[in-house]
Amino acid sequence: MKTRTVLLLTAFLVLLLACACTYLGISAFYSDHFLPGTSINGIDVSGKTDEEAEQAVAEQAEKYHLILQTAAGSEETIAGGEIGYHFVRGDETAALLKEQPALLWLLAGVDRGPALSVSEQTDYDEALLHERILSLACMQAENTIKTEDAHIERQEDGTYVVVKEVQGTEIDAARLETAVKNAVDAGTTKLFLEDSDCYVRPAVTETDAALNAKAATLNKYSSVHVTYLMGGDVKEELGADVTSSWLSLSGDGQPVFDEEKAAAWVQQLADRYDTIGTFPPFITSNQEEVYPEARTYGWLMDREAETEALLQILRSGTSAEREPVWLESAAARGKNDIGDTYVEIDYTNQRLWYYKDGRLLVETPVVTGNVSLGQNSPEGIFCITGKEENAILKGEGYETPVRYWMPFYEGVGIHDADSWRSEYGGTIYQYSGSHGCINTPTAQAAVIFSQIEEGTPVICYRSSYDYGYETVTVTGQSSAVPWTGGNAASLIPDMDGPYPEGTYPEGTYPDGTNPENSYPGQTADSSYWEDALNQAQTDSTVLVVP
Repeated sequence: MKTRTVLLLTAFLVLLLACACTYLGISAFYSDHFLPGTSINGIDVSGKTDEEAEQAVAEQAEKYHLILQTAAGSEETIAGGEIGYHFVRGDETAALLKEQPALLWLLAGVDRGPALSVSEQTDYDEALLHERILSLACMQAENTIKTEDAHIERQEDGTYVVVKEVQGTEIDAARLETAVKNAVDAGTTKLFLEDSDCYVRPAVTETDAALNAKAATLNKYSSVHVTYLMGGDVKEELGADVTSSWLSLSGDGQPVFDEEKAAAWVQQLADRYDTIGTFPPFITSNQEEVYPEARTYGWLMDREAETEALLQILRSGTSAEREPVWLESAAARGKNDIGDTYVEIDYTNQRLWYYKDGRLLVETPVVTGNVSLGQNSPEGIFCITGKEENAILKGEGYETPVRYWMPFYEGVGIHDADSWRSEYGGTIYQYSGSHGCINTPTAQAAVIFSQIEEGTPVICYRSSYDYGYETVTVTGQSSAVPWTGGNAASLIPDMDGPYPEGTYPEGTYPDGTNPENSYPGQTADSSYWEDALNQAQTDSTVLVVP
């Protein structure tokens, strides 16, 4: 019994010793081999020496690739070989092996061993990686939808709207390269570009307060329109569809209008409506069409002043109706701007007509500038610039008093001349004409003077035809030119002259006629002439006006 116990105890001790020797032997194996279940950078290195583990990592490195997935779900791959990805031998694997508890190999077999990692065992060429990233399909412009900020856009009707931002597929190259490097360094095999914030994001969205405030400002000022009153019923509309294209905002959000565009618009407006310097058609009293130059009479816009006035309206943000700033203006707006009140002078026929409100008040022969001395009267369309009674006309070598002075161009005007002339019309102007003025019989000059107003157009031209008007002789204070209508009280400016006064034989007028209802023994004072002229109008008779 005792012997058997000893034998059993001996056998157990031998078995225990054998087990211990076996365990220690296995532990000795794991002193230079990695424990069961051990992985390095995701590679199973169980039972491998440090060299074998490094070889396994190296083989795995040769197979490395990184998959890039876009926001749209497409994928691209960067292979390790494309970027020079390779294994780099070092001391870290050996150090890991030395640090492992070899005696715990049994526990490692029961519970999976540690997952280890090394950082310096792989490397790649950063320049090759950079080039590879730039060559990716998702980086090419033709494959990319450009990211756009929300912005303000002008519509066809001139209004402005905020256009929603566009989240495109445009990639930020710097952010993508950083994300790829991090993935490669970590040995990651898949990279989601959306999650890694590799896309270019809109800097401004449609809800941006500043952007919407700008749109509101633009809409306020872009809606301004200006109605131009060009004379008569003529209007020009400057609409918001045009002015809105001149509008922008300064850095602090204030409206700014393009001054050059505004000036260009005013320029073309003036080009269409300015008439000074043009040659409008004019139908003469003899029904001839002539084309005198509009020299001082007509429309001429002050372009600079009008541009500034227009800009002020636009900057106010309020629509307006206005007349342009005119340097010169006319009595009418039409094919020649003359209207129905004007003086007409035909140099060829030495004839003057004065119309008021469409009615002929005066038709008379005249004497114009002496052509033999080069003192021709000016041609063109002018206007009366003033009126003066009992004026003295001065020039080189002369001072001449006149009763009725009506200038219209650079010292040239209409005036009476009976004090030195007894004949008018014909060809007198060719050898004994004036210094340029329009010499007019005194009686007719008086009627014109009484009725004409400053600004009345004066049309001076040379007719293409000689209509055969004869020279008229003035005897004393009388003229042989008939007057055919008008209100006597308004036509006679000064009742006691130039009309001759005195007592005339019974049954006669001072002109020698003897119409019905004559005044026997009438004294030709102011009342006489007023009654006589009114009677002539009533009887529709032709009265020779003194």
